[in-house]
This record gives sequence, structure tokens and C-alpha cells, in this order.
Amino acid sequence: MTDPNPLYADACPRCLAGPTAPTNGITARGSLTAAYRCRACRHIWTCTWAVVPGRVLPPPPALEEAA
Repeated sequence: MTDPNPLYADACPRCLAGPTAPTNGITARGSLTAAYRCRACRHIWTCTWAVVPGRVLPPPPALEEAA
């Protein structure tokens, strides 16, 4: 069976454009909180998913070092 959403894509809640792949995400205790930015209206949102074995996880957020 083919996974219908292998990249944890989501539609924009503001303009309904999509699917949008997450820009980054954090996994903990079997769940993924992914961050998104709409390519159409630039809206930013998050969505929490259950981690599905075999799906590609988005990269972790980049942390800036203090100067």
C-alpha cells in the first residue's frame, strides 16, 4: 500500500493552498510537531501528528548560537 501523505504535508488553514511540506519539526514520545509556511499567502502554522514508521521526518529546527 502506498502512503497517501509520506511527508506529513498539510493544507494552509488561511487560504487552503496545499499540500505544503513542513519546514521543520520536533519529535517526542511518538508524536511530531511540524512547522509550516504557506507558499501562497506566507501564513505560518504548526500541526501535531502521530509518527508513522517509514515516513520521512522533517529536519529539526535550526538553533542560532548566542553571540
